[in-house]
Amino acid sequence: MQFVVSIPDPAFIPAALAGRADLLEIRLDLTGPISSEEAKTMFHDIPVPLILTVRSSSEGGMFRGSPKEWWDLLQPLLPHATYIDVEREFRDFAPVLRERGKKVIASYHTGSMPDGGALEAIREELSSYGDIPKIVVSPGSGDDVLTLLSFTLHAGKPIITSTMGARFSFARLMLPFFGSSFLFCHAGRPVAEGQVHILRAREILDPFL
Repeated sequence: MQFVVSIPDPAFIPAALAGRADLLEIRLDLTGPISSEEAKTMFHDIPVPLILTVRSSSEGGMFRGSPKEWWDLLQPLLPHATYIDVEREFRDFAPVLRERGKKVIASYHTGSMPDGGALEAIREELSSYGDIPKIVVSPGSGDDVLTLLSFTLHAGKPIITSTMGARFSFARLMLPFFGSSFLFCHAGRPVAEGQVHILRAREILDPFL
């Protein structure tokens, strides 16, 4: 399991690195456009891999543009990235990203709680175009949390699972023990409700890892 810090503003990069993030997720739907020249200055000496994410409004982010606008936000930063988050709406870009040597995190975020069979069907669909499926759901009960934990345990690996919302945010810290590859944290400004600070996450989890 690796600790990822979501970056809504480049000002949070030093705090993320101080918190010993294993990866940084650059949330381009929140930072806004970053030029290739800015990227060279900003990322040339970053010692950890970068994930580029343009989260759409339909999946909890701020991006409301077209696929072309999505691609235009990513392009200047591609030379610096290891992973690209690709929602199903933008899956047609996955082949060219993989041709360029990028790993695709195929992501799906929902305000509902699919059952076990539906979760597996989603995983299979995401795996058809991505290297790592990422499934983020919204549990409505303790039983839903157990369903997510069981799915994560038995799903094909690698996989990333997480939750939306504050009510069952504790499940974020449990899922790595059941096989989720990445834990998404913040370094001073959460990008999603329920996200845990990197220092707090490490304080809780490091003794068990």
